Amino acid sequence: MLRFIGRRLLFLVPQLLLAALVVFALTSLLPGDAAIARAGGETATPELIAQYRAELGLDQPLHIRFFDFVSNAVAGNLGVSFSTSEPVTEILARKAPVTLSLVLLGFIIAILIALPLGIVAALHPNGWVDRLSLAVATTGVAIPNFWFGLILVLIFSLSMGWLPATGYVSATTNPWQWFLHLLLPAITLGHALAAELTRQLRAALGDHLRRDYVRTMRAAGLSERSVVGKHALRSALGPAVTTLGLQVPIAIGSCVVIEAVFNLPGLGTQMVQAVFSRDIQVLQGVVLFTVVLVVIASFFADMAYALINPKVRAE
Repeated sequence: MLRFIGRRLLFLVPQLLLAALVVFALTSLLPGDAAIARAGGETATPELIAQYRAELGLDQPLHIRFFDFVSNAVAGNLGVSFSTSEPVTEILARKAPVTLSLVLLGFIIAILIALPLGIVAALHPNGWVDRLSLAVATTGVAIPNFWFGLILVLIFSLSMGWLPATGYVSATTNPWQWFLHLLLPAITLGHALAAELTRQLRAALGDHLRRDYVRTMRAAGLSERSVVGKHALRSALGPAVTTLGLQVPIAIGSCVVIEAVFNLPGLGTQMVQAVFSRDIQVLQGVVLFTVVLVVIASFFADMAYALINPKVRAE
């Protein structure tokens, strides 16, 4: 297991370098000129534009700018927002907990939905639970996040008054209000994530329940709980864990829309603001942070898969 972890950790280095290169390239190819935007637009004097271009390092060759970007990022310096003159790291420290809380609660809700539905649907194919799992999977894929979120607001906030419709309260200020304000956004996200997870778990568990080793254990007199819980389900969780890891970037991307619907001050909202204001430093910092988060989540998904399937550790 230690050798497996060591190999995966070494593989993280080129992954992170490639991620930094992609982030730098994409932000550098954005239309417009950040120096002109910071100087006040096309009416700014050439001298002022040149001054801001030098401050932003835009007068340097691309390879020099990329090296400075990586070295500063490793040192924890992601620059300063020219819109607010605030360090990007402070912006991330303030905005990231909102998005991370939403993603974490969304995954918890997705697992709470998908795990029982997938297991029961695999145990009783073509039953009413199987049809319910199909409905969850279909609606999760077909209904856009913003539309599903608005429906939840209409029912649980405006009609029943059970939950707040918008806004955010920090967990350190009031944990209960933090949970209530994030519940509807998390259900919106979790419903979409549960769709693919339910389908994968149902298909994988149903496949294992039809295999010879399951029939042999049943014929030997093992209880159904032991056959399903200790053997078939353990083997079927591998594809589900892989699906969870692959859904992390989808979840973070969905947060851009969900945060706009529920007026959450997270990374998605900050990213949109940075794009419109041409705040390259903030945009690079937010995108790099999310990419690193996805890479780390993929690493932990590999670790979980290795714990479930010993064959992976032996490869």
